Amino acid sequence: MDYACYIRHLVRPHLKRLIVALVAAIGIMAVDVGSPLIIALLVDMVIDRGEYHLLVPLMLAFLALPFVAGVCRCISDYLMALIGQRFILDIRRKLYYRVQRLSCNFLYNTTTGKVLERLRGDVQQLQVLLTEQTPTLIVQTATGLVMILVMFFFSTRLTLLVLVGVGLYVVNYKWFVGRIRRKQRIYRRKMDSLSSVAQEQLAGGLVVRSFGNERSALRDFIQCNFLSERSLHRYRVLNCLYSYVASFLGWGCYLLVLLVGTYFVVMGQLTFGAVMAMTAFTMRLIDPAIKLAELSNQIQQAKVSFDRIFELMEAEADTIDQPGIRKSQPLRGEVAFENVCFDYKPATPVLRYFNLHVQPGQTVALVGQTGCGKTTITSLLYRFYEPQAGHLEIDGHDITRYDTRWYRRQLALVPQHPIVFDTTIAENIAYGRSHAKPHEIERAARMAALGDLIKGLPRGIDTLLGEYGLSLSIGEKQRLCIARALLANPAILIFDEATSSLDAHSEAMIQLALNSVRQNRTCFVIAHRLSTITTADLIVVMDDGRVVETGNHNQLMQNPQGRYRQLFVTQSQAATQALEAVG
Repeated sequence: MDYACYIRHLVRPHLKRLIVALVAAIGIMAVDVGSPLIIALLVDMVIDRGEYHLLVPLMLAFLALPFVAGVCRCISDYLMALIGQRFILDIRRKLYYRVQRLSCNFLYNTTTGKVLERLRGDVQQLQVLLTEQTPTLIVQTATGLVMILVMFFFSTRLTLLVLVGVGLYVVNYKWFVGRIRRKQRIYRRKMDSLSSVAQEQLAGGLVVRSFGNERSALRDFIQCNFLSERSLHRYRVLNCLYSYVASFLGWGCYLLVLLVGTYFVVMGQLTFGAVMAMTAFTMRLIDPAIKLAELSNQIQQAKVSFDRIFELMEAEADTIDQPGIRKSQPLRGEVAFENVCFDYKPATPVLRYFNLHVQPGQTVALVGQTGCGKTTITSLLYRFYEPQAGHLEIDGHDITRYDTRWYRRQLALVPQHPIVFDTTIAENIAYGRSHAKPHEIERAARMAALGDLIKGLPRGIDTLLGEYGLSLSIGEKQRLCIARALLANPAILIFDEATSSLDAHSEAMIQLALNSVRQNRTCFVIAHRLSTITTADLIVVMDDGRVVETGNHNQLMQNPQGRYRQLFVTQSQAATQALEAVG
């Protein structure tokens, strides 16, 4: 998709209103051109030649011009404002739709602040570019061309003199525009960083206060704010210099035309009315030229925003829209990794010829040190990433053959860091099944040990949680995410440290619930506390992206030199020592 094609795609829904607005703007242009001509006729025909019968018609025409211009301006401004409002709604919807389909690789490498800045400030700049600046550019350019043609009719030499001044404008523009654009890009990058820092510190406000790091956080924000302000100052200095030079050239050209025109009148080569028209045209031509000079800066600023939005629209997409197999029945849950290799960065492999075969209904625990590739396996199962080598098969079919949307609905994930939305408890639980019945939602909540929490709230399961669910503890959020996964009734259930933030009582309750929901579904459990996975059908011990041990708890404990036995014994001893220290 190129720029022209993308602009046509954005403008097409608003084309009719845009044409009407441009026609109204042409009416304003006609008034700008007509006023100096009427002045010339009044001076030459009425005052010099005494043709007083033309006085009333010319005066009525002159008085009617502001009324016509006012009507045309109202129509143009109203339509452009309407187009701008609808354009913002449309482009933000399309951009957010695109953000939802960006690859995980792009989202992980792009801060939230940068994405939000594109959805807010850059969209606003693009709206100004397409619905305000571009029509203004067209109308002002057309007005200037018509005025130049009329000026040639009066005096070729004076018109050429004006064109020399316009040429100096072009040279001035060419010299400044590249520098202004570079300064604007730097400023936008600094604003991205400022938004990211502010978003991060606001989201982690409790952590900042708990460690007494308010001054450090303020210092980081002040530094980013200073850098953005300094880049903005440099941009404004260059912009002011550009506008000053443009204004100087404009007024110099006007005074020169006035002096030369007066000389032509004295020499009898030009009428006084023609000189008045020429000076009026020069002033009106310089005014659009100054506006165009100022507009060029704004267009360059908007062009930077357009580049950033275009970059987002052209970023690597997820596989979510790829069609494929849709089964009438849910998946059985058979999973097979065959020589799978994967890396997030070149020359830094995460999985190395990883092999694993999971039967339907099995509970598989993934064990290993941080960074060994456990969470990467869940990302591959969800098709957030594609393996660089090898195959991943689900129920005997390569995962790439399935319709991605349908396939992802067959899975449910309970993440290590729970995500809670600013809505009710019931709607949070039903996020994966929006049409679930109330008794199904309540049953999932009870299975996730949320019953006591819900009973203690004034509105029960319909209680609003607020932004980020700040009214809940981490453990309560995690139980809510477990209820969400249970309600989805998936064929493949994934627990990524799902009970890491729970107390012993809640963990025991959830373990009992999980033992019942594991039946007839495939479960992947990622855990550092090995005591929580002793009942797993298969325990896979990983190291450096490879499988080093497999078996159930009893089988692995029989190997005195095994990695699993060493980890289990170490954790058991640490837990015993901790209890003795507390006792």
